Amino acid sequence: MLNIIKSKLKNTYKKKSLNSENVIHLNKDFIPAVRNWKNSIYVYNKNSLSLIPVASRLVMKLIKGYFNSYNLNIESKLRKKRLRRRLRKLSTNKIFLGDGEFKHTNEKVNITLYVYNRQKLNYLIELRKRYLKLFKKPLFIRKLKLIKNVWLTILKKQQKKSKILTNVLPNYSSKVYSVQKLYYKNFIKKSLISLKNYMYFKQLLYINKVKFENSYLQGLIDLITKIYKKNIEFNIINLKYFYFNSDIFTQQLVLKLRKKRKLSRFLKKIVTKANIKNIKLIERSKDLFDLSNLFDLNNLDTTNNLLNKLMQSNKKISESLKKVVLNDIKYKRVSGVRLQGAGRLSKRYTASRSLHKFKYKGNLVNAYTSIKGYPSSVIRGNNRPNIQYTKLNSKTRIGSFGVKGWVSGT
Repeated sequence: MLNIIKSKLKNTYKKKSLNSENVIHLNKDFIPAVRNWKNSIYVYNKNSLSLIPVASRLVMKLIKGYFNSYNLNIESKLRKKRLRRRLRKLSTNKIFLGDGEFKHTNEKVNITLYVYNRQKLNYLIELRKRYLKLFKKPLFIRKLKLIKNVWLTILKKQQKKSKILTNVLPNYSSKVYSVQKLYYKNFIKKSLISLKNYMYFKQLLYINKVKFENSYLQGLIDLITKIYKKNIEFNIINLKYFYFNSDIFTQQLVLKLRKKRKLSRFLKKIVTKANIKNIKLIERSKDLFDLSNLFDLNNLDTTNNLLNKLMQSNKKISESLKKVVLNDIKYKRVSGVRLQGAGRLSKRYTASRSLHKFKYKGNLVNAYTSIKGYPSSVIRGNNRPNIQYTKLNSKTRIGSFGVKGWVSGT
């Protein structure tokens, strides 16, 4: 195989221009197949390829259903009114998921999932607002001490008295003592409601955490193995902000538009939340490796050995090398965001006309190609590699609408 590539290179490329010192050659960055098509697979039988999109769609439904599961017993104790099923689907208090990337091999399927855990953040905010500030107050601490020292001792005395009277006088009706006991118990319950609710929130946080652990994921893995008939491996990436992934970014707008048809307000609200800073463009390595040494099998591990020796010998060199590696990683910062909504989104119930509005922040330009002149490959024939694009459809009582979202990086 290497000999064939060598012969092609000799015939097609001019060696003089490549080896000349004046000409600068830039390395072209190739995108992995998983990011390009969401599924990377090599199959000898072409008929089995037609089933892959159907299987991946079914798997994503299962995964979303698993992460959107909830405990009704605990939630009903925290809520006075029951939350309807339709409103639960439209609420933003849940774990958001982007489209999965499936990498198929002969033995297993590696599924990468981009997750934004909004539910966990909401629970933590409520705990801080309601309970953690309340527990620090001196009035609440005094109340707890009063329950501990006074009311619990009174309860114990009442119980002892009722036992003695029932032993001495078997026909004696202890109605008075039972009423007093109820009164003391109700007082303790009312005073400890905040602590009780705090424990329920802690339980909900634990359920949220457990969903990402292997012990609970195993049930989901067993279901997916029946579809693919292979071993399953999850690679879950937790995102810090919702605008890091275009799928999650557009889902926020779709849910809000299904509740209320206020397109311009929601577009402005979501886009302004995206925190985009001024990005400095860093000079990347422009040196191209020599074609004569490229296919020499003896010199493949020499660079790796040298780097390992440098890393082990000096800590300062290792830190600087890490910085160089991090600087050379592409599309690690968000440079621009754009949202677009169109369809039957007018405030009237007749929906005589359709609306079309968009909002953006930053820019979607591939800065390194347009400004610096670095070459880059294209995704799916047309799309640029720095942009992540999603298109979602939904409907309201009036009619259907569509939402498009773009997230660009540098």
